Amino acid sequence: MIKDPILLWAVVGSASGTILGLAGTGGGIVAIPLLMILGGYGVKEASAYGLLALSVGAALSWFIRRKNTLYPISAVLIVFAGAIAYLSAPLKAISPSWVIIALLNITCLFSLYSLWVLRRPEDPGEDRPLAYQLKTATIGGMITGFLSTMTGLGGGVVIIPWLTGITRLQFKQAMACSLLTIAATAPFSAWRQGETDLAPGEWLALGGGLLVTSLIVRKLTSHIAPLRMVLVHKLALTGVIVLSMSRTLAALF
Repeated sequence: MIKDPILLWAVVGSASGTILGLAGTGGGIVAIPLLMILGGYGVKEASAYGLLALSVGAALSWFIRRKNTLYPISAVLIVFAGAIAYLSAPLKAISPSWVIIALLNITCLFSLYSLWVLRRPEDPGEDRPLAYQLKTATIGGMITGFLSTMTGLGGGVVIIPWLTGITRLQFKQAMACSLLTIAATAPFSAWRQGETDLAPGEWLALGGGLLVTSLIVRKLTSHIAPLRMVLVHKLALTGVIVLSMSRTLAALF
């Protein structure tokens, strides 16, 4: 285990930044197993602290994709995700660790299904009425708020298929709205769980590691053809999902 907290968060930030550069998301899902392996945290603590890495990564990724954001839909997502995150925190506090592990792994399994089967970046979406989009986004926001609190994964693995398949947004719009929602609600969910006590140096290590490594990875992969990068994205996320599942399931035994 890493005893120095600044070094620990530098490693978590760098690993999250690497996945962010390769896949555009995934900071929380790699932070959780690293905090358990290198920091000695239990699954409840790791999933709560993982929200901090998730929020920084989502904010950086959203900034790159911000032009695709549909702000009325994002506002609805944020309001309902925040409300459910607030209400879910006491439920997580009283839930045994195996419940958190079960929810996390079910979400991971769905994320694999979503990644390889449901996600269709080429889907043009549909121009549905705004009232319909807002109504369906309300349910999507509730899902995001619950999952981000209980698992530390942010809910993006579910909300993106929801926004593309049900709300019928374009994939790039769904990604931008999801990232903004996660960036806004993950810190709130972490605060609600009482896990925001990072020192300034730890925040700097997390944010610096995330930013530097994500920019380096994006630069190194900029010459790869877009179709091949899609495969790289999928393989990178699959790898960290399997790592997260194996480490959290190991905690049961």
